Amino acid sequence: MKNIFGILFLLLLSGLLSAQQKTHKVEAQETVYGISRQYGISQEELINANPFLRDRMLQIGDELLIPDKSGNRGDGNIKPKEDGNINATVTPIDEPGQTVIVPKEDSNFIYLEIKPKQTIYSLTKEYNISEEALKSLNPQLKDGLKAGDIIRIPKKSNQNNEEEIVPAGMYKVKKGDTVYSLSRQFNVSSDEFYIANPGVQITGLVVDTYINIPKKGKISAVIQDGFIEHKVKQGETIYSITKLYRVTFADLLKYNPELSEGLRAGMTLKIPLPEGADIVKTGKIKRADDNMINIALILPFHLDDPNARLAEKGISADILIGAKIALDSLAYTGKKINLKVYDSGNSSQSVETLITSNDFSQFDAVVGPLFGSNFKTAATILSGSGITVVSPLSNSEDLREFENVVVVTPSDEDIADAIVSEIAANYKGQQIQILTDDRYQGLADYFSNNLKKKLPAADIMVTKNISQLEQTSKTVDEKLSDGTVVAKTISDPLIAVLVSDNNSLGDKFVDKLKKMDTDNLSGYGVKFVNAYDIYSDKNKSNISALKNIGFTFATNRLVNVYGKSERNTIQKFLDLYCEIPNEYRQLGFDTLYDLVDRMNTRGDVLNNLGSEKTRLATKFKYVKSGKAFVNTGVRVIRLFTEADESPDDVDD
Repeated sequence: MKNIFGILFLLLLSGLLSAQQKTHKVEAQETVYGISRQYGISQEELINANPFLRDRMLQIGDELLIPDKSGNRGDGNIKPKEDGNINATVTPIDEPGQTVIVPKEDSNFIYLEIKPKQTIYSLTKEYNISEEALKSLNPQLKDGLKAGDIIRIPKKSNQNNEEEIVPAGMYKVKKGDTVYSLSRQFNVSSDEFYIANPGVQITGLVVDTYINIPKKGKISAVIQDGFIEHKVKQGETIYSITKLYRVTFADLLKYNPELSEGLRAGMTLKIPLPEGADIVKTGKIKRADDNMINIALILPFHLDDPNARLAEKGISADILIGAKIALDSLAYTGKKINLKVYDSGNSSQSVETLITSNDFSQFDAVVGPLFGSNFKTAATILSGSGITVVSPLSNSEDLREFENVVVVTPSDEDIADAIVSEIAANYKGQQIQILTDDRYQGLADYFSNNLKKKLPAADIMVTKNISQLEQTSKTVDEKLSDGTVVAKTISDPLIAVLVSDNNSLGDKFVDKLKKMDTDNLSGYGVKFVNAYDIYSDKNKSNISALKNIGFTFATNRLVNVYGKSERNTIQKFLDLYCEIPNEYRQLGFDTLYDLVDRMNTRGDVLNNLGSEKTRLATKFKYVKSGKAFVNTGVRVIRLFTEADESPDDVDD
């Protein structure tokens, strides 16, 4: 009976307060300073009456409690008088409210009054802002756009109206961001992050939206079992808590019946999460110590997405086929290997959910995901776990920032450096002409600059026009044995280099070389094109011509079909799948075979990456770069004409 009376009393108190207390609903462009001036109070008094303003910026639609000049907040902490009457009198302001003049812009935003016929689409085009960013900064747009509305748009950092200024206390979500990675970046807990951004609780992070960066330690709450558990601080009120978490008083009382006895500092309140909330909790992962080799393979199979790109599904299937044959070959060495395969999808959020909802502490190594942003999510979550994280495909520079990461695929710069060394070792004053395309213009410039460092006197030209690739000549008089003088054309020495993996350009490049004077010609390739395929029967005329000039090319992968172990592996592929392994099956085989072959029986591998190994198609030569181990091994293939027609495969 006492509890029922207490609840009724609290409800009555709440009703009386809402009827008598002065409140202010925040509109666009308003500030804490302006509102405090309007009501003749200090900013500190306004913030004390609305403590949630210490944790986040003022937002349109906030309903602020306005204290009277005596400091009364007029909220749930007001005590009854001794005679039983509620002291909820609001002292009137002596001076009339001031008109707040709001500027049309501040340090972060410009403010626009919507004109008739303007639409969200027209605003995104006019102000070069994404719809996601616009809506995240103006939540009222979820109800549509109306003439007369005032919205805010980020200012630009330059006159070309290109880059948005990220407002103070906010962050613009990029591809690959997760709650976990941003929590680490800003040194706050994931719970603090979710609580500061209620929308993220439901939709997750959306690229191009703006979110709030929580202040560490400002929110004394955690998320547990579908609730935010908030520990009440001194000075907080029921009103301020309902506003901070956007929860109704009725729901607050429903899940916290002890409030009928009053609000006390130190008590813990349960705040229900919104319907549809999807909270990803990431705990500390630590690798288990056992005598087994346990590997997780994470690939984008898209099993739940029939509309996903078929190319990704095909690549994943091929890598898995290569991995299975590698493990079958390794089983004969006596190693006990457990492989578990996961479908990553193709989003950082799905990768985060995958790892946090499964026990990854059992694994010694994780291979994948394939693509950079997804891989970085996995590497971030597993950082400090002692688990090796292997990137089979992505080799972006920023992966070197992560500990326990192994990058399998050499960079294009490593390939270019190998050919720079080849040319420098054999240079005899020839002109050097480099053919490239739009995609590899940057790599061609890198290649050219490194050549100039080693050969400062060399005449080097870079072109994307194959017609400019030409061997110049000169005419000289030659005196024959009978004294006759004849004119003779002599071709100038030339080094021709293709920096591209475009097969069409590769065909044109080789055709061009065939028409040149082979006596004064050397040829090189950075990357691989089909015209260099020494094992294709359709390519015999090309290879014959390339052998005449000692053509040399570098590539990430090329199977040596003359090697005994390579022939045995290829035969396994033929027996099971009736075809030679393609690039991604080779990648799957080499990645898993090299990883497990270096492991001891407990699954340790990072201390055994020093030795150079050549597997089916890939050369492995790891170096420590940043915090990661990066493969710099490159296959250098020299073609020649001798009785022995096998290629001269020299690994530098």
